Amino acid sequence: MLACITGRQGRQDEGYTELIYDDKTASLYSDNDSYPQHDAMSYYQGHGYGTTTVASPLLFDSSPPFKGEGVDTRSVEDIAREVARLLWRAEWNDDGLQCRISDAVGERRWNRKMVEECLDNVIEYVEQGRARMGAAMCAALDKATDVADDEFAFPRRHPQSLDGFIAIVSAGILAELQGAWVLELLGFGEVRGKEEIGYGTGEIAMLTSDKIVYCDQPRPNSFAAWWTREYDAYIPTGSVYNYLERMDMVELED
Repeated sequence: MLACITGRQGRQDEGYTELIYDDKTASLYSDNDSYPQHDAMSYYQGHGYGTTTVASPLLFDSSPPFKGEGVDTRSVEDIAREVARLLWRAEWNDDGLQCRISDAVGERRWNRKMVEECLDNVIEYVEQGRARMGAAMCAALDKATDVADDEFAFPRRHPQSLDGFIAIVSAGILAELQGAWVLELLGFGEVRGKEEIGYGTGEIAMLTSDKIVYCDQPRPNSFAAWWTREYDAYIPTGSVYNYLERMDMVELED
């Protein structure tokens, strides 16, 4: 199945990733409120699961971001593109990579939109194949592809579902290289043990190594909800949980 893919054309300190609430993500960490839909809920090249479609990113743009008078003027899309490129070219998934990602994110905070934009870029890189991909992403691709090929009924038997296969493999790659916490922002579950940094600030700290508590029903309007709905016919019962558990990203119940 890997041949099928390759043929297709926060800030982190001491092990923590900082996330921030805003008016689009305020309900994200509450099971009592519906998952909010932000104004750039999108998927690549017209496969929209929300209201806006984002054009394909400029994958090889290595120009430095513009900053004026010490203020970071980059868009979320710019930062996500830079982070994804670091993941794409990395030879090792180590502290050095995480430091480079931390520098790329700068004073900004990871939020739902940034993770989604980063996933869009990872999908583009996976579609390009392995020719210029670094060893770290190659290893994550091998792992995610092997597990996904075992768990899902596509695309071996359903070639028309290849885009969905690439999407879930790419989500696994992003979580493998960044931490399972990204799966919460993609709507698959929730990380336990989050703590607010300073009362009333809205900033949340979570361990990057923490696993998620899987949700049987993905959060409404999330990437997970879109993917599950779009490819429901090809997803065997329990296969999403099995995929994430075998990727070592699900917190097992006692």
